[in-house]
Amino acid sequence: MYTNIELINTIIHKDTAIKAYDKFSYAQELISAPITVAEFYECCKDYPIVFVKDAENNWSASAMLGYEEKKNLFINDAGEWEKLRYVPASIRRYPFIYVAQENNQLSLGMESDAKSEAEADRERKLFDAEGKASEFLNGVLGFMNQFQNDATATNNFIKQLDEWELLEEKTAQIMTPDQKSYQINGFYVVNEEKLQHLSKKKKQDICDQNAYPLITAHLISLSNIQRMGIR
Repeated sequence: MYTNIELINTIIHKDTAIKAYDKFSYAQELISAPITVAEFYECCKDYPIVFVKDAENNWSASAMLGYEEKKNLFINDAGEWEKLRYVPASIRRYPFIYVAQENNQLSLGMESDAKSEAEADRERKLFDAEGKASEFLNGVLGFMNQFQNDATATNNFIKQLDEWELLEEKTAQIMTPDQKSYQINGFYVVNEEKLQHLSKKKKQDICDQNAYPLITAHLISLSNIQRMGIR
């Protein structure tokens, strides 16, 4: 989604306002989106929830939004998200994003094209006349901080699933009504058989950490994989 990120600066952006985004054209090419454990219960109704691991072995959860390259199934040509479908927070946070610095601190950045000089957008100025964060920017920071905390909790949750030896790598085959076949690789799911045959101690650990509801939401969501092929 992001093509040119600028770090927000009190001086450089003292008079900068941000465009209003009421459409999702910027996410039309996304076939997956990061989600957090706080979103599992809503996401499982609409999308498959799977787990992925990057080159540094950091875990994240992802909502599948499509299976064909650069085609989000839930956004129409007008940029409108399908009604009554949950929109992941990682997409709603646009045009903002946290950028990791060398000292492991996070700095708030934004898509450069989001800047606006239109009078109608002045209520979304980043800073007030005194150079302090505006009410709008404070709202953004609250949202971003909550998302970041939830993302950390999600990483810890999936790491725990891995330590319980519940994860297995899977491949999904999606067949469309016109008999076209698409294969999705490189994701992990909870192995239900292993889940059923855990030791008493591991089962108790899962209960103690209130992980069963999240695991259940994940497993329920997997039925959405085949439904994607008939949209």
